[in-house]
Amino acid sequence: MRFFRVIIISVILILFLYTDLYAQSLVDQIFIAPGLNYTVSRTDNPPLIIHTVEVDLTSPFIKLETSLAKDTLMQREVLSSIAKRNRATLAINGDFFDPNTGMIINFMVTNGELIKLPIARGAFAITRDGRPIISLFSLDINIETKYGVIPITNLNTPRGGNEAVLFTDKFGKSTTISNGAFAGIDIELLNFSQPLPASGVITARVRNIFYGTSSSIIPAKGGILSLGGRALTYLPYLKPDDEVRIVTRLNPPVDILQAIGGGAILLKDGNIVFGSTGEQPLSQEITERKNPITAVAIDSNDKAYFLVIDGRNPRSAGMTYLELANYLKTIGMRDALTLDGGGSSQIVINDNIMNTPSDGRERAIANAIIVRTSVLSGEARLLSLHPKRLTIKEGDTYSFRLLLQDIYGNTFPIDQKKVIWKLEGLNGKITDDGTFYANISSSGKVIAELNGLRAESEVTIVSVQRSSKILEDFENNFLVSISGSGFDFNQTKVSISDSQYISGRRSLRLDYSLTKGATSFVYINLNIPIPKEGRKIGLYVYGDNSGHWLRGLFRDSYGRLWVGNFTSATKGIDWEGWRYLELDLSSLEVFSGDKSVTPEPPLELIQMYLVELKEERKNQGTIYIDLIQSL
Repeated sequence: MRFFRVIIISVILILFLYTDLYAQSLVDQIFIAPGLNYTVSRTDNPPLIIHTVEVDLTSPFIKLETSLAKDTLMQREVLSSIAKRNRATLAINGDFFDPNTGMIINFMVTNGELIKLPIARGAFAITRDGRPIISLFSLDINIETKYGVIPITNLNTPRGGNEAVLFTDKFGKSTTISNGAFAGIDIELLNFSQPLPASGVITARVRNIFYGTSSSIIPAKGGILSLGGRALTYLPYLKPDDEVRIVTRLNPPVDILQAIGGGAILLKDGNIVFGSTGEQPLSQEITERKNPITAVAIDSNDKAYFLVIDGRNPRSAGMTYLELANYLKTIGMRDALTLDGGGSSQIVINDNIMNTPSDGRERAIANAIIVRTSVLSGEARLLSLHPKRLTIKEGDTYSFRLLLQDIYGNTFPIDQKKVIWKLEGLNGKITDDGTFYANISSSGKVIAELNGLRAESEVTIVSVQRSSKILEDFENNFLVSISGSGFDFNQTKVSISDSQYISGRRSLRLDYSLTKGATSFVYINLNIPIPKEGRKIGLYVYGDNSGHWLRGLFRDSYGRLWVGNFTSATKGIDWEGWRYLELDLSSLEVFSGDKSVTPEPPLELIQMYLVELKEERKNQGTIYIDLIQSL
């Protein structure tokens, strides 16, 4: 069984040290598995959303790897597909790549196998003993034969004119040459004694020699040595059936299991080194503009951290490289490296895209860092509610996620009928499925209880700033009456009340008693003029969860009648307490006549009215209306 391990928190995650510049508020925390934890934080000045995954490489339950798109060089694949194909619990995007060919730019090692040579840019690596490293690497490959040594120019890259290039089956099905290069000679190397290591020695056997070729089939578990131009002088060193040694030497000399190239080293030993490492520079468009960024960092305890900073949207501007370097230094990172960014920046947890890709969709990328998990099973002991903190506007709704987990991060199905939902200090409503309806600005908690377990989320409802004109606040003895049918006239009345209100000390109160046998219409006669420039009507309604349909009747300057909906016909007033409602006047429908005409301002709100079509919902109740306004 594959468990959907998302969310929460019985584990202590990275504690951010707040600064004036990056004063963060925690939005959510996710316990993925032992040693694998996620946080998402927000800053307001500047606006940023920062996704961080803490990876404890000493955990026996997780394994970090690198992965090629479609397991082959010069391919592209969206991150969610890479994660699903590898059954990975976590994935982030990796190295920069050529957008035309899909070729990765820098170093790559996967499960000990060398895929691509490093260039003069930083890389992130994991040693065989599980230690994370960020460094500049260089690597030499030589093929030793009976007759001499052949220095290899490049690995798994289209051969140039005067090069000796080694191809392994990770390149694809066959070799290629670069534009402008001439056909050469390809030497088939069979039976690699093991996958090509980043540092070490393997043996192979020379088999076929192909003359005058620009492409040759690459044998499985073997390779092709492609010679061109001046490199053809090495051909006499290679005889069919001879055994050769392929020697790789890595500097610094560490035994690497996984590696992936990056953009620029930002921190080394806690110091900002961006721009001073001698690395091959990136364009200023990448480094000096605020962009989405993916980065990897290491702290003093050798824990690794993956970061994705959203960008290019109003909620998150992105960062420059130097801003990111300062931020990572502030939160106590020792070493740090950028990976590919922009539209490539992405993080996937349990098949869920956690950030907001700036392209508006997933971008196909060339490689990724993935984390697999292998955990035990335990009893359901952790109940968590997500997000942990929520800021929501008046009138908006939000569906909370409730997770039941064991201590290993495995999740269990939840019987929603057994969940007890509560609100503490909030002016709103929570339904049995965890949907929260925000009414009036307030702060408090949403609480869920299940089988003796408790989870909570801190919620702030903020008032909506509107450019509006108050049309009626019911403070000055507003004259109002009712009319209609399908209700008890003795028990249905409208009045000005001081028992509930939004502002001032009064509101409009409707007490109703609907009768069965015919459709119920309760009209509140208002006759409120709307300014010519008005585009919307906003108002507050204190609901009674009756489900009745709330509508408005309008008249335009030509005397035509129009109807509009303050609630939907199906849900109606499905809340208790105050809620802000808004009606776009462009959505009005003509009451009768030519359906193609549009309302001619200025308009007048003649009536608001309750409608009930279903006999089983006919009841007695009370609603309040306040602050009718034009927007």
